[in-house]
Amino acid sequence: MKTIIHDLEEKEFKKIKFNSEDKVIAAKKCKNHCIGCFNCWTKHPTVCAIQDEYSNIVESLEKSDELVLISKNRYGCIDSNVKRVIERCIGYILPFFTERNGLMHHEKRFNKPITLSIYTYNNKNSEDYTCLEKLTKAIAINLGANKYKTIMSKNLKEINNVYFN
Repeated sequence: MKTIIHDLEEKEFKKIKFNSEDKVIAAKKCKNHCIGCFNCWTKHPTVCAIQDEYSNIVESLEKSDELVLISKNRYGCIDSNVKRVIERCIGYILPFFTERNGLMHHEKRFNKPITLSIYTYNNKNSEDYTCLEKLTKAIAINLGANKYKTIMSKNLKEINNVYFN
């Protein structure tokens, strides 16, 4: 199973062929930012204190083998809506620290390996790709992902061809 977080409009979303067992999350509908209350770490582990359709996103990640982000390229970064949903996933990790790759990171809450894949569209240049690769690696390390990849496409049609072939 995959958890797919995307910033696509409804019309664009219908063009992408997702698998029926995947958890698909429309980032544009997420209006609430993480408020930094840390209840997802301490009071109610893995459950966001903000009660909306995104409050159990960590449960989806826990069941997934892969986290897929589909986002418009924003100068080598992901769309702010997708980032807002990723921030709501903080309960996926623990509040304790450990050293990974010579840097301090939060400890993993789950021992199950997960893969991170970031697909962006509307890409313009190689500088964006360098920035996006660094971002993908940082998110992967923070989530404790065992593998990660960055795919940059010019448009959504290319993403569909790469994703499903």
